[in-house]
Amino acid sequence: MSLPLSFSLLLLATLASCASGLPRPDGVPQSYDTVEVPGAIDAAREALLHTDGASAAVAYLAAAQAAPQLTTEQSGTIQALLVDAVSKRLDELRGGGDPEELEAIGELELPRDLAVRASMAAARALLDTGERVACHEYLVKVDQSYPLHARRAESGRLLFEAGYSLAMDEGTYFGFLSYRPLAIPVLEYFVQNHPDQPDGPKAYSLLAAIYEEERGFANAISRNRDLLLEYPGSIQAVAARARIPHLRLAQLSNPEYDRIEMKIAQGELLTWLDDHGSHGLATEVRIDLADCLQRLTDSDLSIARFYKTVENSTGFEFHARRALEEAREGGNKEQIAEAMELLTAASMANSQ
Repeated sequence: MSLPLSFSLLLLATLASCASGLPRPDGVPQSYDTVEVPGAIDAAREALLHTDGASAAVAYLAAAQAAPQLTTEQSGTIQALLVDAVSKRLDELRGGGDPEELEAIGELELPRDLAVRASMAAARALLDTGERVACHEYLVKVDQSYPLHARRAESGRLLFEAGYSLAMDEGTYFGFLSYRPLAIPVLEYFVQNHPDQPDGPKAYSLLAAIYEEERGFANAISRNRDLLLEYPGSIQAVAARARIPHLRLAQLSNPEYDRIEMKIAQGELLTWLDDHGSHGLATEVRIDLADCLQRLTDSDLSIARFYKTVENSTGFEFHARRALEEAREGGNKEQIAEAMELLTAASMANSQ
């Protein structure tokens, strides 16, 4: 092919998007033939002399870099010019830019730091254009390509922004699907790979809340416990500690078979109230405690009735008595009356 004779002619060329995502002047291929490389290098040098020539220079040099059988000298020259062109182009696109172009720049053969810089710019552009899931997927790809890169803090901030935006989005896609659950893989990746980020407590709290909404109670408990383990002094920790016993109760389906979990929840609720009895959440915690005690009472009432049926007077009296103690502590008048009735019947049975 014939290369443009001057940059003035280049400016008249219509820019088009190539398959790789890089804008390029008409006629610039994805790869030059070997004999065309010197001309491409000259065209790139000329483009770089102009204020707005960085994009064209990148296109020339990317195509030259892809040419076969480059000499060592040519490879070195292309690399040096490409670093200059890409640096200038990223400066031009600071705070904006087409995600596809920035992704394509990041895939060029560049020094690690410059490639990662381009990749972070691409991730930011994806986020700014509303492509939050794509932003997450792209950042995962960057981490895989450049483990422990120097811009991990920036990557973490972008991940949290993407996850937080999805988690707080009350809209839907396809007319009925909520965006909120889409935050789960984003925030999970964030907490697992960016433990030093200051937004960790918020991420764990959001994950726990979304899991709870999805009735994934075990996962919600796990994420609240992780929050307490990783960030015990955070402002979210007190609420997480209160939520764990609430979730234990929420996941129980039958009081007859879950007494151990209920006793664990009771202990957690009592301990929380001892430590934070004047906290704004104390009323909710007391409601959970009452619920827990009433469930424990139901459990003992059920077992007492069973022992009455099989005429096991010892078991009958033990569970009736314990049910009465729990009912009194829980304050449910109906349960108190039933427990007293059963205990009276048990005592009479034992006295015979």
